[in-house]
Amino acid sequence: MFKVPAGYILIKKEHYELLIQTIEELTNTVKQLTTRIEELEGQKKKNSQNSHKPPSTDTFNKIIKNNREKGQKKQGAQKGHKGTTLQMTSNPDIIITHEVVGECSCGSDLNQAALINTIKQQVIDFPVKLIEVTEHQTEVRQCKCGKVHQGEKLYQGNVQYGERLKGFLIYANQYQLIPFERLQELFEDCFGISISDGLIDQANEKCYNNLSETEQEIKQGLVESDVIHNDETGIRCETILKWIHSCSTKGLTHYNIQKKRGKEGMDNIGILPNFKGNSVHDRFSSYDNYSNCKHSLCNSHLLRELKYVNEEVGRSWAGEMITLLVKANNAKKEDRIDESFQRVIENWYRHILSSAFREEPPIMLNADLKRKRGREAKPKSFLLMEAFRDRKEETLRFLYEPNVPFDNNLAERDIRMVKLKQKISGCFRTNHGAEVFCRIRSYISTVRKQGYPVLDSICKAISGKPVQVIPALI
Repeated sequence: MFKVPAGYILIKKEHYELLIQTIEELTNTVKQLTTRIEELEGQKKKNSQNSHKPPSTDTFNKIIKNNREKGQKKQGAQKGHKGTTLQMTSNPDIIITHEVVGECSCGSDLNQAALINTIKQQVIDFPVKLIEVTEHQTEVRQCKCGKVHQGEKLYQGNVQYGERLKGFLIYANQYQLIPFERLQELFEDCFGISISDGLIDQANEKCYNNLSETEQEIKQGLVESDVIHNDETGIRCETILKWIHSCSTKGLTHYNIQKKRGKEGMDNIGILPNFKGNSVHDRFSSYDNYSNCKHSLCNSHLLRELKYVNEEVGRSWAGEMITLLVKANNAKKEDRIDESFQRVIENWYRHILSSAFREEPPIMLNADLKRKRGREAKPKSFLLMEAFRDRKEETLRFLYEPNVPFDNNLAERDIRMVKLKQKISGCFRTNHGAEVFCRIRSYISTVRKQGYPVLDSICKAISGKPVQVIPALI
């Protein structure tokens, strides 16, 4: 009879095969769960400083480390800073004289004393009555022959609001983003007049229609520019998610709402398909469809991704790449870039990537692992490495072309107003309302960049004579 050695258990072959299969399944499950835990922990560690997440998602228990290095300047205004203070005007609207009254101790009447000086003090304030009503009287005369003649009648109704008041409504609603109800309360409290929803809608609609040609001028100016900045953000419109696309320069801004975020929406706008300069953007793949122009990546986005890979994943190469990009940016700010500096950066860049591929653990593909269809996902750190390897030219373009910036902060600042609108209003109820906002806001942002007063520019648009923006092709 067969004797089982000590420490061994005798089981049937079918039981043994079932046990092996169970162990393999449990091993695969543990690997899948371990990978998922790492992904979830990575998501928890992400914030606005090391990823694309907005600052609104940062919670109070997160320790946010800033990329910026501490400067040597003290807080507050620096030496030589030109301050601002209230200045007296040479032509005040109202002059009130405070006369010297009474008698001197010697008994003389002070009204008869010689005037030797006048102390001037000016007070800037709102007038008691903020609304001015102008009555237009159109004469009607009858000739001796009996024929009746009437002067030119400028308005249709007996009472209406003027264009400057309507311009202020647009200014408050579209530029300062004050909702209808609060805007109506403002007019009731400050001006003592009642404003209807229809009046605000009509003012916005008139301005929108009068800016049709101006929008085309802005788009043409962007197409002819050397460098443009692109970005997009999602917002709910008509109960579904749509996308507002932003395209801008230092002197021009264009917003447009589309159903699609990618190439279809960009083609509908018509700027990128015809653009031949440098397009600055993040690594959203849809921008790569346009081979008619050169591309430059936003290094601020890359710095945040590098920060996450360095601090949370523990890859030292990412920290070295952060140092490289920061030093290169500082050199650009200080105008210290020459051919020698470019060669140093190039060699340093290659050395960091070589170290990165040696440092990165190999990707282990288990053919027996039960997983979803498709290729197994690469680690975030490896994907970022590949991006720096494959898109070196787009990453370092700012070193070689003076007009190409280090980052895409211009587009980030322009798109921020859309997010502020979203925070206040939540959404757009109609697509046309979103189109009105985009066109008027494009005009407001453009005239503000070019130094024109916003309210006066809106009033000119209401009257059908908007500011000419086409000369600012920058």
